[in-house]
Amino acid sequence: MPAGFDPSDVPLYEDQQARDDAYYEAEAESTPFFAVEQYEEGYAITYDLLPAGYELSEPMRKELNERVTRKVEDVVGDEALATVEVSRSIGASLGNVSFFQREATARDVAAVISRLVLAEENWVEADGPGDLPPTEIQKN
Repeated sequence: MPAGFDPSDVPLYEDQQARDDAYYEAEAESTPFFAVEQYEEGYAITYDLLPAGYELSEPMRKELNERVTRKVEDVVGDEALATVEVSRSIGASLGNVSFFQREATARDVAAVISRLVLAEENWVEADGPGDLPPTEIQKN
């Protein structure tokens, strides 16, 4: 797995079927899912480490949150980028940052995210519902 993407190399999925196919492939290959996705509202960045069975360590999740916050503030503050508001959810295993009006802006932010999210040295084994017996999952 690469330690991150250059902006031009970030996978882009322009429709739901392409995104779903890529996610199923990640699950089948036990690799992370990482992409820019195109929606009517704009472009979103999504990562999911659970298909690989990992999540970010807590210090790396905090670092990622700080870096994304700074990068998004730069984007929103730049009038030339035409993005007014961006929401984000930065979790240990799953994250989403949306919506960017321009593909290039989404790819730039995704490249920053990928350098932390895709670096295996930042991962720990996932500790989630998949680790519990089926009866324990039903209780939660």
